[in-house]
Amino acid sequence: MSKRRYELDTRVLTIFFFVAMPFVAFGSFLVVSMARSALQDSLGVSLEQRAVETRFLIERYVGDQIVHLRLVALDPQIRAALTTPSKERSREDARRLEQAWIGADDPKLVAGILRSPLAARLRTIARVRPALKLLQVVDAQGRLLAASARAGRLLNAETRWFRGVTGEGAERAYVGDIQRPAGAALPLLEIAYPIYDGEARFVGALRALTDATDLYSVIAPVRVGRTGHALLVRASDGLILASDEVQRILTRPIAGFDIMLSALDERRGFRVIPEVREAAAGGEAVLEPARLVGFSPVEQIPNVDWLVVVEQDLQEAMAPVQELTRYLWTHFIGAFGSVILLALYLSFKLETPVIEEALHLHGERGSSTTSNES
Repeated sequence: MSKRRYELDTRVLTIFFFVAMPFVAFGSFLVVSMARSALQDSLGVSLEQRAVETRFLIERYVGDQIVHLRLVALDPQIRAALTTPSKERSREDARRLEQAWIGADDPKLVAGILRSPLAARLRTIARVRPALKLLQVVDAQGRLLAASARAGRLLNAETRWFRGVTGEGAERAYVGDIQRPAGAALPLLEIAYPIYDGEARFVGALRALTDATDLYSVIAPVRVGRTGHALLVRASDGLILASDEVQRILTRPIAGFDIMLSALDERRGFRVIPEVREAAAGGEAVLEPARLVGFSPVEQIPNVDWLVVVEQDLQEAMAPVQELTRYLWTHFIGAFGSVILLALYLSFKLETPVIEEALHLHGERGSSTTSNES
């Protein structure tokens, strides 16, 4: 019994190649999609962690400002001015002083506030820290006793910051929101600290206005790749409070803030913000690219509602997977093209005769002649 011979059918092999290639391609891109999702989650958690770290730095910065203000409040000259009974002003004198304070018509009337030894002391303290733009000493009734510069109000009893330091159980500093007062070129951060005498009685308060752009020095070193950076926004409306783009500060909210709010409601610390097109001044459209955003709310600063945001362009964040996808496409197209060329080559080879036709005919004639002779 002769041994069975097995031959490789190249047509069957080619068919299997054609059938297997789509499955291989689908599986490859499925794996790449899973890798993209895993990388996105990993980078999102990393940005969230950077936001938490930046939040701690901001809380420490504001805490240092409060400590500095508290040390200034311990100055004997300030305490002496607050514990010494002040001279009561008549209604007419108070009206004239307020008009002079607002209009600057009579410098002599405001000399007691701006030219007193206490005011000179406040100006000396303010010059020590360039970011400190204003220092004011207010008595227990909210009346301004001394100031380093002409700004603010003479009567502060109804202001929000004064109620914040005199409210029930308010024996702590008051930190106001970052804002740009009318006529001011720089955004300012308001901080006030209550002052008590030896018998724990409220005798007044010390108010300071600091340059809010100095707060950017805290978040400026936060960099992720080429486009990743940190911002400080207001958590109620998304208004940008500190950023490396000065023109955006206190002018417009961060793009995609509603998506961040929904993530905060879900207790998530990062989210992908899709591409956003916004209308800007002059009718031009401002395009914000898709971004991967991590965020963390500020918790240890009283009276503020801030949110630290660290964002990076999604294209840069997903660049490794996009590069891998491009290589995979190149590999798939090259492999598929090679299979097609191999199939064409084998198909033409199957149609090629094994023996030349002329030689085959010559053999047939020789066989016929031999038969005739026989």
